[in-house]
Amino acid sequence: MTTEQLQLLLPVAQPSLTLALSSQVSQAFVSVARPTFKPTTLLALCSQVNQVCPKCGRPLFIKKAKNWVKDYEIAHIYPLNPTPAELAILLGEQKLSGGPNDECNLIPLCFTCHKLYDTDKTLEDYRALKKIKERLLGQDAQRRIQYEYQIESDIATIMDALMSEATTEILDADYVAKEIDTKLEGEISNLTKQKIKNDVSSFYLFVRNQLAEIEKTVPGQGVLIAMQVKLFYTKQKGLKLTQQQIFQNTVGWILSKTPNGTEEAAAVVAAFFVQNCELF
Repeated sequence: MTTEQLQLLLPVAQPSLTLALSSQVSQAFVSVARPTFKPTTLLALCSQVNQVCPKCGRPLFIKKAKNWVKDYEIAHIYPLNPTPAELAILLGEQKLSGGPNDECNLIPLCFTCHKLYDTDKTLEDYRALKKIKERLLGQDAQRRIQYEYQIESDIATIMDALMSEATTEILDADYVAKEIDTKLEGEISNLTKQKIKNDVSSFYLFVRNQLAEIEKTVPGQGVLIAMQVKLFYTKQKGLKLTQQQIFQNTVGWILSKTPNGTEEAAAVVAAFFVQNCELF
């Protein structure tokens, strides 16, 4: 491709930008072969998107007669062999991996969405799919953290008590959720903030009493649970996540440790630790 042709793609480009694109175009002429992915890689990628197309929600597998057949292709978020036009559009854009066939650059899409993505790709298309993959990678990382960070099994006792009919007697409790507004900054939604305040007002004393009973049975156990929550929060804060993300991840972590629990009960327990200062 000549400099004149590059200037047609980037009519207002600076000389340095044109030179950079020229270098990328030269490299693009060396075609990279599409790999044959291992079954375990395909399984991991499909599991990552919960076996549905992350763009439209279409199932990645359909049943024909008595057999399941794949209804997807593996898409390269950053093109495997970008065209000159794609190089121009994506010049300077951040990539999720060093190589196009790295798993961080791969995502299953249904046939229709894959074809649309690879046809007349725009910068907005690339950024949108990249954002989806970043969210999926973040969820994978959180699952590993949830597994690695332990919390005492007694937390299930609190969850069971919250889900029992006995909790109805304290729903009218008039506990004041102090300093929630000052603790929770603008990076958490008003809806989540209000739910935390409501849960604290209704259930804080109940959860505190449950922890006290655990402490009586096994001295130090309640304190240990609080320390484990604090440790998990410290890990989340170190990842530079927002308060919204940290709260949601904490709810998910508590729920992952209590197979019979519910998200509502886990949110109540998390709200207790916000008021109790282990979170935020």
